[in-house]
Amino acid sequence: MRAERVTDRVCFHGESLVWWERWGKLRFVDMFAGDVLTLGDDGVTRTPVGSSVAAVIRPRLGGGAIVARERDLAISNLDDLSDLTGFATVSTDPSVRCNDGGCDPDGGFWIGTLAYGFTEGAGTLYHLDAGSLRPRPVLPGLTISNGIDFSPDTTTMYLNDSGPRITWAFDYDPIDGLSGRRVFATGDGIPDGLCVDAEGGVWTARYGEGTVLRHSPDGALDAVVEVGPSRVTDCCFGDADLGTLYIATSRESLPPGAEPAAGSVYAIRPGVTGRPALGFAG
Repeated sequence: MRAERVTDRVCFHGESLVWWERWGKLRFVDMFAGDVLTLGDDGVTRTPVGSSVAAVIRPRLGGGAIVARERDLAISNLDDLSDLTGFATVSTDPSVRCNDGGCDPDGGFWIGTLAYGFTEGAGTLYHLDAGSLRPRPVLPGLTISNGIDFSPDTTTMYLNDSGPRITWAFDYDPIDGLSGRRVFATGDGIPDGLCVDAEGGVWTARYGEGTVLRHSPDGALDAVVEVGPSRVTDCCFGDADLGTLYIATSRESLPPGAEPAAGSVYAIRPGVTGRPALGFAG
């Protein structure tokens, strides 16, 4: 399968794609510009988040959004993010920043970190439950924490560690947390963002390979989407029927004239549908 380009070059490093029914639009971040981007019928609009890094945006179930910035979390009550306010520090280490995350089926928020020098084992996965104002470290020893989502039956969490190029699977329980860590998939390229479709298939953006791969719930590779730009960073399902797979790309480390379409958003109708985005209940 081959994805089609659906925007001009709108960002330097696109990440954290999310489609939320109430918004009716695709949102994502231009990570190193510190902006949230909204793709609507009239093109792309930008909203600064007050930080040099905009790592993650996810909807709040009660309205607005939660945004991970360079080292803290910010929250908005309004969908336009005009009242975005920081409320919790993730890391005070200047060598570490937030990188990727998402929400769980119980309304909690997960955020991973990495070291600016990509130091092996310096990343940590944190969890923020809906009633807490303090992120709790859950999984230390990661290198580049990336791409988090859950199986349709909510019993499995998937997480990419881009350093060792592994997609991990964990047993997930809302009370007991994570257990049963195991390798779900490996392969060519760097696993970056991921999402899970309604059939339990895991779609992973492969940074450096210009593809998105689908693995069936048993870990078998069963579909490949060719994108074009080599730096493919993230993917999510969107549109009213959740039948479009949107794909983000990056210009990170590319020479000025190389891959002119890098930094654009791509899309494909792969024949399966996604699931509604998971939101933060806090």
